[in-house]
Amino acid sequence: MKITLADVREVFQKVIEGNLSREAADRWAYEVVQKSELGSLVFYPMDDEKKIWSGIMYLYGIDSKESPNEYLHSLDDIRDAMHTKLD
Repeated sequence: MKITLADVREVFQKVIEGNLSREAADRWAYEVVQKSELGSLVFYPMDDEKKIWSGIMYLYGIDSKESPNEYLHSLDDIRDAMHTKLD
């Protein structure tokens, strides 16, 4: 599986826009982590590996909740993380 910074940014953006649930984004990130553990993940370009991985790790757990009705991370937190980790 080849993954790019644009792929990760797209998942962040879909969550922010409400077009993808946090739970679906977490599952996507989990699948990417699994591919990495199997050695079948390729970062493209390789120079972006650290940024790509940082974004994936943020998305992996993006559905964590502070309480039954409140997510740990606000949409502003997610937007800030996207810019901090991917720019």
